[in-house]
Amino acid sequence: MGLFSRIYFNAVFGALGGLIGWMLFGVFGLKDVDGKLFGLPLLDLQNLVGGALIGGSVGYLVVSADALRDRALVRAMRLACYGVLLGAAGGALGLEVGDWFNYVLVKSIGADQHSAGTLLGVMFARGVGWMLLGMAIGMSEGIAARSLGRFSYSTIGGTFGGFFGGALFGLAYHLTKDRGGDVALWTALGLVILGAFIGSLSALVSGIFQPASVKVMRGWQEGREYPLEKARSQLGREEHSDIPLFRDMRVEKRHAFIERKGESFILINNGAPPDFTRVNDVPVVDRRELRDGDRLQLGQVLLRFQMRAAQNRRPAFGPGSARATASAGS
Repeated sequence: MGLFSRIYFNAVFGALGGLIGWMLFGVFGLKDVDGKLFGLPLLDLQNLVGGALIGGSVGYLVVSADALRDRALVRAMRLACYGVLLGAAGGALGLEVGDWFNYVLVKSIGADQHSAGTLLGVMFARGVGWMLLGMAIGMSEGIAARSLGRFSYSTIGGTFGGFFGGALFGLAYHLTKDRGGDVALWTALGLVILGAFIGSLSALVSGIFQPASVKVMRGWQEGREYPLEKARSQLGREEHSDIPLFRDMRVEKRHAFIERKGESFILINNGAPPDFTRVNDVPVVDRRELRDGDRLQLGQVLLRFQMRAAQNRRPAFGPGSARATASAGS
């Protein structure tokens, strides 16, 4: 359910970014400009500006989606900067490359504008172009999270999202233009689909390969699942916490950390009262290695630690279980 929720919200924010990008291009796009930037044949100023507006909008909302869900506005602004900058660059390059590739491919096919070959060529060309936008947004997610793993997985997911979303964008645009429909309306729909694909596939691939996560069982954002993708994830009331635990004054601003060492995850108390830092109801004075299914209580917030891989799961109870051994030794 946690992964589905993340995919859903990333798709919604990505789709909204595509729609906003379309609106911004309608207002600030250089529609009356005819010619190439600096006289270079491969640099169309209108494509560069339009792609930057679209890419920046999608990147802004996709990269900051998790922080916006937590209502951590300062953190959202910080993360969004990465999405805007890289998204704008990827969008500008993607639209220009897609336009050029579309021209070369369709010309080489030499088919009629109404043929299936031309349609597939347009879809493939647009997919390749917008693939660069998806790749840039995926990279920006990893850079913002400061996680090499997240960088790899988000980039892969964003790249596939950009290709498939771009192909559908090309389909909607070509069919509408070919049949004399409302091009602006269908372009908007195509960009909404593009943003949704980039956001959802980026979240899907990252979620599939995330090594572990914690799920809020009681407290702020109950039911929310946070991936543990960094070498050291911060839990607390601070705005910039990786796992924000707001509204409970028993939780310190930088209450604890979860540190990853190889395949192990360790909860580190950052000077908070041990009675307000518990694992399976046992106070943690300094640190405690976590096992799959462990219950973490910080203040009144209850979390559950979850390993992704099934082979890492331990029996919940029993005389020989790792959890029982760990609890006995604490």
